[in-house]
Amino acid sequence: MNKSDHFIVSFAGLTIGFRLPEPIVIPPALSAFLCEESADTQPKSAMGEGSGIVSNMGRRRPEVEYRVELLREPLNLTEVPVESYNGMQVYRRESGWLRVYTPLTAADGCQVACLTTAAGKNTLYYPASKWSFYAKELRILHLIGIEEILLRYEAFLLHSSVVKKDGHMVLFSGPSGAGKSTQASLWEKYLGAEVINGDRCIIRKMGDSFWGAGSPWCGTSAIYRNEMAPLKGIFILGQAEKNSVRRIKAEAFINIYQQCIVNEWASEFVVALSDLIAQLLGQIPVYELNCRPDQDAVRLAYNTLFEGGI
Repeated sequence: MNKSDHFIVSFAGLTIGFRLPEPIVIPPALSAFLCEESADTQPKSAMGEGSGIVSNMGRRRPEVEYRVELLREPLNLTEVPVESYNGMQVYRRESGWLRVYTPLTAADGCQVACLTTAAGKNTLYYPASKWSFYAKELRILHLIGIEEILLRYEAFLLHSSVVKKDGHMVLFSGPSGAGKSTQASLWEKYLGAEVINGDRCIIRKMGDSFWGAGSPWCGTSAIYRNEMAPLKGIFILGQAEKNSVRRIKAEAFINIYQQCIVNEWASEFVVALSDLIAQLLGQIPVYELNCRPDQDAVRLAYNTLFEGGI
């Protein structure tokens, strides 16, 4: 068993380090995202010098760090939160944003919380009595305010399934039940595409282009691969009795924005995310795909994106 009081994960060319209060068995589910720390502050790129894309097989120092503290009594919160919704309260601290989540159980008396700072030195708080629960699987990654961290690196999480085909990433987005996972599975079945993630894709601007990357967050799909490739296109899905596709522009922004995690309490976050999505739409085609779950829908979508078609 691999037991440690620290580990580093890497995805979308970003590395994040975690320092724990005590050694734990590193969850096998993290294996695809683990990387090793290095004294070299300028790691070699997996795609060649200057590309900025770093393989998780390399060794490097984390750009972002989290330190875990265990609470044996509740945090002392005397100020009024700037936002409160879905069981979370957000507080403005001098060093950054403090997210406080509903206690795991009323009997715990201690919160789960995350303090993110502009310096990238962040703190996670967990009830000491429930630490073993959060130390398992991927739970330690669930409440880290990743949307704020990603945006600092010109990246964001999109609620979408993602496949890799012909060296490019193709995304299927839309509300729950729209058929995202179904379309990804159909591309795998009929085109031999590789399903990278069943629920969340990281979109990151690298230089002058946009890339799609797998993430550790996959909903209930249990599909998460740590791969990155240029983004080819995005399909906004809808169910229909007849397959049809059309490129959208004005509607594309709201469709993408609605499938992102947005820190609406922070105006600078909203402005930065909106600008990044606008840049994305200036380069990457977005289509409305109303379709059946069949091979013809796959052929229509593929032929729309790729020259030569099938």
